[in-house]
Amino acid sequence: MKMRNRTKLWLIIAAVGLLVLSGTIFFQDALSKTQEGVLTGIGSMLMGLGVAKFAIGRMEEKHPEQMKQNEIEAKDERNVMIRLKAQALSGLVLQFCVVAVAWVCMLIEGPLWFILTAIGVFWGKTILEIVLMEYYQKKM
Repeated sequence: MKMRNRTKLWLIIAAVGLLVLSGTIFFQDALSKTQEGVLTGIGSMLMGLGVAKFAIGRMEEKHPEQMKQNEIEAKDERNVMIRLKAQALSGLVLQFCVVAVAWVCMLIEGPLWFILTAIGVFWGKTILEIVLMEYYQKKM
């Protein structure tokens, strides 16, 4: 697909998102709160994604040499390693934030389902980490 056609496609997706969002507002009385929330989310997502991808496409059209340089830098080994380390550290911080939320919820006597869900998320990430470490140990 040509670059120009792809850019136009993202603009159309943004317009569809705007239509869904405005349709949600227009048909607010006919929709339940759940339907209204889902359509608002979908419309906002389509509109935001379409506008962002359209802007990136326009920048690629106007400055192709700069976009090539950015792509080379994104695939550079050093930058990839930095990105992977940052993702790993942010996952670790997020994991312990989930535990902290579970503790706070226990202290304020929050709902049991929330506490168990937070603990389940913590254990799920821990198990996923172990499985992925074993997988990459064998692969590398």
